Amino acid sequence: MRISRSLYGQLALALILIFSATQPIYGQVDIENGKKLFKTNCASCHKLDKKLIGPALGGIMERRSEEWLILWIRDNAKLRASGDADANAIFDEYNGSVMQAFPQLSTEDIQNIIAYCEEGDKKAVAVAVAPVLEAEEDPTILLVILGAFLVLFLGLLIRVKNTLKQIQGDPAMSLKDDASYLIRVLANNRRFMTFLTVVLAITFLKVLFSWMMGIGVQQSYEPIQPIAYSHKVHAGDNAIDCNYCHSSARSSRIAGIPSANVCMNCHMYIDGSEITDESGLLKYHGENSPEIAKIYAAIGWDPVDRAYIKGYEQQPIRWIRVHNLPDFAYFNHAQHVTAGKVACQTCHGPVEAMEILFQYSELTMGWCINCHRETKVKTDNGFYDEASSHGGQSINERLAARFHDASIMVEDIGGLECGKCHY
Repeated sequence: MRISRSLYGQLALALILIFSATQPIYGQVDIENGKKLFKTNCASCHKLDKKLIGPALGGIMERRSEEWLILWIRDNAKLRASGDADANAIFDEYNGSVMQAFPQLSTEDIQNIIAYCEEGDKKAVAVAVAPVLEAEEDPTILLVILGAFLVLFLGLLIRVKNTLKQIQGDPAMSLKDDASYLIRVLANNRRFMTFLTVVLAITFLKVLFSWMMGIGVQQSYEPIQPIAYSHKVHAGDNAIDCNYCHSSARSSRIAGIPSANVCMNCHMYIDGSEITDESGLLKYHGENSPEIAKIYAAIGWDPVDRAYIKGYEQQPIRWIRVHNLPDFAYFNHAQHVTAGKVACQTCHGPVEAMEILFQYSELTMGWCINCHRETKVKTDNGFYDEASSHGGQSINERLAARFHDASIMVEDIGGLECGKCHY
């Protein structure tokens, strides 16, 4: 019996060591935080796998050192002024396009962003194929392999134990007897049962909490629209400014859904008959695109006579809203687009690459708060320059006196006050 207990002790020790060995060892960088910082500060101009406004950042450490990247990201203008050849070469390559400086980012923040650029999303899928966001690595295969290994290891230990018992002249135990014995030992061990209860309770609470936090979150929501409108074709291939169709975003709370007459500004002349397929042949054999024809049918346009049909009863295009905030949350597009100079991609993702539009970001309160904590106030937007009744000082002058020219984040000017979004 002494041999049996010893072997079970060795088995328990082996299981602990194997479990410990399979856990990830995290260094000083936080890739998940780097991902959040990348989306907040970099995603509007950069992608990991291909050039956007700026160069692709995947595998950036193969081209630049970490020290150089920290200097470049924090203040690229200062680095160029120092005469750095690489910095000036990049500036010239992109026709003098000025990259925003990020003095508010700490060295650790920048290291986290660089780590994310190196690691990337292991299972990220192309937007047009499957818009599932922030795909995490599936642990199922690893768990199956680990489970199979543990079963083999357990069988080996049982065989060794039975061999030792036979050498000593004791009768060998069957697998069923060994399993029954192990269950009895663990069931009678108060510490083990307490530990198991705590683990199960924590697991249940975590699953429950994750489920509750997902209520009302519509990330990846991708409804089928009445007309197959492609943001990739319009905002990407043809580089149409987002504000052309969503003009109210610059001056109103809502971005607005463009009316059919906005579509007709272009499609009065572009009927889709010139669209070609992958082989270069006319996709619709020279006829109007069936999707563009839906616009004509809604507004009453005769593509043959190239005129609006008199007395036509127009019908609204019933677009399905993609981004939905709860009624108790207030969001103002003009405050972000015009005053904050926030790029559309910051919240809506790489719209210019989406064949079918979907909700890219979580749009949860925590997501918004993190953005307000990490985003610098655009004090050069002209809204803070006018003198006020506070001693004749402008808001910029008062902010400079208060923060001593340090980076001013949105949270510093009331961006986390409850009444800003809930009133």
